[in-house]
Amino acid sequence: MSLYLGCDPGLAGAFAVLRVAEDGHQSIHVTATPVIWTAVGTGKRRRYDIVTLLEALQRVRPITFAYLEAQGARPGQGRASIFTTGYGEGLWTALLVACAIPFAVVQPQRWRKLVGLPETTDKVTRKNAVCVAACRRFPGVALKLDHADAVMLAVAAAIEHGLITQEHSYA
Repeated sequence: MSLYLGCDPGLAGAFAVLRVAEDGHQSIHVTATPVIWTAVGTGKRRRYDIVTLLEALQRVRPITFAYLEAQGARPGQGRASIFTTGYGEGLWTALLVACAIPFAVVQPQRWRKLVGLPETTDKVTRKNAVCVAACRRFPGVALKLDHADAVMLAVAAAIEHGLITQEHSYA
């Protein structure tokens, strides 16, 4: 059996473990990024629960290969949001290295092309297309919109490593 990990490093993201059996059977398990709420000023903010995340990654080894989605600043993002985005990618990189999980940081356009998704500049259309693709590939699994990227990142890793094929074109 081979295990592929897809990591969407956002606070609202997830990681997905794609299990590919010797006979080609595929199953997916999705875990929301663990967070804790911390007091900041007069309010509360979500922060990565690093210990829980590390423990979860240690439980799913040995991973054959992982895809970590590259992050970047987007127009209109505030400084705190940009910092959190970069922090998330750095945290995931450190955890994958600490767990000795082989991985690549991949641009969103690359993994979406690998799984057969058309390019679009509209974020809502793009997110919905990823969710539809994930639900079609794993119809028995209830998926949140925010977690579909992680599923398809794991699928892209398996496709690129020749273990599974692109079953559908979602254009």
